Amino acid sequence: MSVSVAIGDREMRVRLGGIDRLLAINGGVTVPLNRIVSASVMPRQSVPVGEGTWLRAPGTHLPGVVRHGSYGREPNRELWAVFGSPEVLVVETDGAEYARIVLRVPDPQRIAAEITAAVDGGADEAGGAAAGS
Repeated sequence: MSVSVAIGDREMRVRLGGIDRLLAINGGVTVPLNRIVSASVMPRQSVPVGEGTWLRAPGTHLPGVVRHGSYGREPNRELWAVFGSPEVLVVETDGAEYARIVLRVPDPQRIAAEITAAVDGGADEAGGAAAGS
């Protein structure tokens, strides 16, 4: 797998490399943590297909096998990098480049927990700063 997720103090960086980059025709995306609504793990077949996301531009899709690339148009645009994985990481955003990011990663439960902790930590800091003002 050549999909990596790195969580910093203020952003989540998704990088696609190798075959994933080739199939998605995309090198990845950076999302500010304050734009992330949720991170969860779902069975691949249970991920809802967003409204208007039948439009693939650009990417690769072979039903039930591979779904890589950008799908749909704003505000419902989605980034997928999924190839033969029963469980996927699903990141929902609000006001970011992609409304949903669906990824095949080695340990989706751990990564979802790390994203959630980073988002919750940022919310606590923002709340603390606002409360202290």
